[in-house]
Amino acid sequence: MGKSMLEIKEMHTSFKTVKGWVEAIRGVDLHIEEGEILGIVGESGSGKSVTMKSVTGLLPEYAKIESEGILYKGVDLTKLSEKEFQQYRGNEMAMIFQDPMTAMNPLRKVGYHLTQVIRRYKNCSKDEAEKIGIEMLKQVGIPTPEVRMKQYPHEFSGGMRQRALIAMALSCEPSLLIADEPTTALDVTIQAQILELLKKLHEERGMSIVLISHDMGVMANMCDRIAVMYGGIIVEEGTVDEIFYHAKHPYTKALLKSIPHPENSKAEKLQGSDGAPPSLYNLSAGCPFAERCTCAMDKCNHEMPEYMFYSETHRAKCFCGMTEKEAE
Repeated sequence: MGKSMLEIKEMHTSFKTVKGWVEAIRGVDLHIEEGEILGIVGESGSGKSVTMKSVTGLLPEYAKIESEGILYKGVDLTKLSEKEFQQYRGNEMAMIFQDPMTAMNPLRKVGYHLTQVIRRYKNCSKDEAEKIGIEMLKQVGIPTPEVRMKQYPHEFSGGMRQRALIAMALSCEPSLLIADEPTTALDVTIQAQILELLKKLHEERGMSIVLISHDMGVMANMCDRIAVMYGGIIVEEGTVDEIFYHAKHPYTKALLKSIPHPENSKAEKLQGSDGAPPSLYNLSAGCPFAERCTCAMDKCNHEMPEYMFYSETHRAKCFCGMTEKEAE
């Protein structure tokens, strides 16, 4: 293993609702190494975005986070004051959101958004911030950046808006970039361009990236390791090869079966899992995937399995996997 950039220890995140407290993240343990791309994959509502927003302090006031520690380069972020934490958010950690149109104020020019971020964290003049902003737009592949700085978000295409958000995120040179479904609202061609841009910037800057997605194909092409989430839990984690060729958890296997393969017969149907993700209001004490799992045992409904380790980098939280391990 390389040097740890971020380490999340037994994190629980809950939200206060009219029905009481609802636990969305249930004991997440996760680490991100320096210079790696970690993918977090799962269906909508599995807890991917909430996990990383918990780390970056971007949750609403009615959210509550409890953990044994969230260590960034050895510093426990949970011990910091809000003012101290702000020095890490933006400077050290930056986040790209999935909808570029709602991430910017439509009444403000793109240059305004860029310079505000730069001046907040770099303590420079307006002119210096504008120069940095123009250079950042150039780096992310936006032509005529001087002109673009004076335009409004609606004058940018979807792909260009996403590039502008990436420029904003990178303007303060963070060591960790969190990309939350950065290509969801874009067409296929533009998706590929944005992902290629992220990979290029990763190689040039050597920064760590957490890529959140529901697309296993994107995970395969971009990531070093993958964490599979379901029902607020990491059900499996491993290298790309371990997840794609040696998956242990039934949910991971179901995600893999849903990937279209061009070489397959046209008559062959894609497979998936029956049912829907569990309601956070009615979670059982057992495995959250039990109701949809084809190999579930009785204890899966009322008992949470421990992680079974298949290698130094590969683990899965599943009784079925434990049975397979015993049979080997």
